[in-house]
Amino acid sequence: MFVVDEAMATAVRRAFDERGEWSAVAKLRRHVCIDDNTESLRVVRTIASWRRSPEASERPTA
Repeated sequence: MFVVDEAMATAVRRAFDERGEWSAVAKLRRHVCIDDNTESLRVVRTIASWRRSPEASERPTA
């Protein structure tokens, strides 16, 4: 189990959008130890599909 912060998610999405899935897998593996290619690809595809909700950007920050 691991946590993906916004910076890491942004980096993975950028790699995915600009250079493809396997580039995003390489980016992910720089931060998280996942040895299985199938699992890494599943995680990358999940992160790439995340988008911030409009509500999140409208919330005031403390």
